Amino acid sequence: MFFFDLLVFSILIDNQYIDYMNKNSHKKNILKISNNIENNKIGIIDFRYILKSSNAMKLLGNKFLTLEKEINEKIKQKQIFLKQKEENLRSKSNLTESEYKNKLKLFKKEVFKIQKKYKDERAVLNKSFQKIQKDIKDLLAQIIKDVSINKNINVVLLKENVFLFNNQSIDFTNEVLELFNNKTKSMKIIINSPK
Repeated sequence: MFFFDLLVFSILIDNQYIDYMNKNSHKKNILKISNNIENNKIGIIDFRYILKSSNAMKLLGNKFLTLEKEINEKIKQKQIFLKQKEENLRSKSNLTESEYKNKLKLFKKEVFKIQKKYKDERAVLNKSFQKIQKDIKDLLAQIIKDVSINKNINVVLLKENVFLFNNQSIDFTNEVLELFNNKTKSMKIIINSPK
């Protein structure tokens, strides 16, 4: 019985609220707001997934790893050469102490110069990688913007920031990934050489 009374009471309150809204001019404003919300289409994009899955980032990553490997190999070869040079320097017992100190000083300068050279090469490689990565991200952002405009989407949210969405059709990640791969198909990666 209590439940029935509660149900009747809630219906009466609802009817009074509707009568109030009909008599009040606020209803028009509420309808405008709700229509406005419906007209704002929302899209979801997985930016990280596109970058990770894109051919451009895979190409960039492989190129970076190849160049880093080349630098590491050159360092390894130079280390072998310097160790042999150091052993030769220490084994020359016919040098006076001052000659030995001078040769050791020159050797240390050479080691420092070589270390600086490879440190600079790595810095140039990292800087080039970051610049290309930024250009790729900027291009992806522009593609997302173009697609959202073509689809009349007013708001694009990153998938990682969305707790829940029930309509999978608002996720246009795969469409953007395909366009992004097509636009970057003939991309060439140029790494600046150290000066």
